[in-house]
Parts: sequence; structure tokens; C-alpha cells
Amino acid sequence: MTHRATPRFWRCYRALSAETRQLADRAYELLEARWAAPLLHFKKVGRFWSVRIGLHCRALAL
Repeated sequence: MTHRATPRFWRCYRALSAETRQLADRAYELLEARWAAPLLHFKKVGRFWSVRIGLHCRALAL
């Protein structure tokens, strides 16, 4: 799986709280190690993919 972030992603990422950024970083490490890890809760949402970042946060991807 190939993934990359857009400049808009980084602007949004920097606007997150430190706690949420830390959760996102952990999820990304897990994504790189094993993209199908059950903890990520990958699911298809229309043309996007959604992955769990924390209890109240998800990230979307094309």
C-alpha cells in the first residue's frame, strides 16, 4: 500500500491537539507495519477509506 500526505493534510495535522497527533502517529506506525491490523478498523466509506485514530477520531484516504 502506498501512502503520502498532501500539504492540506499537514496543515490539518498541525492543527490537532498534541494528544490527537500522538494517536495519529501511533496509528501511522501501525499502518506501515501491518496495514490490515484489526486495531485500525479500516472501512470503505464511499470512495474513501477510513481508519481509526482514536475513540473519537478517524482519518480518511483515497
